[in-house]
Amino acid sequence: MTTINAVTSPSIRHAEFVRMVVGQAGSTTTYTFCNAAAPVTVSGITFTNLGALLGVGDVQRDIKATSDDMTISLTGIDPVWVGVILGTYIKGSTVEVWRGFLDSNNQIITTPTLQFFKRYQGIINNVSITENFDDQARTRIATCSVSCSSMRRILENRMSGVKTNQQSWQFIYGTSETSMNRVATIANTYFDFGKPPQTDTQATDTTTTTVESAGGGDGP
Repeated sequence: MTTINAVTSPSIRHAEFVRMVVGQAGSTTTYTFCNAAAPVTVSGITFTNLGALLGVGDVQRDIKATSDDMTISLTGIDPVWVGVILGTYIKGSTVEVWRGFLDSNNQIITTPTLQFFKRYQGIINNVSITENFDDQARTRIATCSVSCSSMRRILENRMSGVKTNQQSWQFIYGTSETSMNRVATIANTYFDFGKPPQTDTQATDTTTTTVESAGGGDGP
């Protein structure tokens, strides 16, 4: 159980922090931002302040792990962000969301422990861009939304339909995975329960039937 000391304070200030790693393996760019009023640095990482322009969906809270999804939206952002979504391999990018509790200087509380807690981790599976035109300001306001699937759902989809044999499991987990190595042997083994297994033989009926002659006596 995680103890959040900050919630015992009479004045609670908190913010959502997002870290996105965008791009393909070997060529990625990391973006960090939060909905605080000023930039916040945590463990050497500075999160750009987007204030109310950043929207983070609700995190489902259950006793056991669940396969919940989340939506993160960026409203009224710089056109550069629109270019990030349109011009990079954003689908499949990893997303992490934290909740941090702030002191009076809008920095993360560090005593008695760092009050910075991970709430969500997932992968972007869909993106959308909507644009509205403000008649009075004569400007266009773009909203970029990314839908994220939790790591649990990704694992569920990865495992669905996978055959329980050595080749399939080692394709996913590598040649060091040995849990399915004996599947072929067991599949070709037939069992007479209560007896040692017989390889490549079918179960046999060991019940014998004695047929007595209709007549009695020893002679014909």
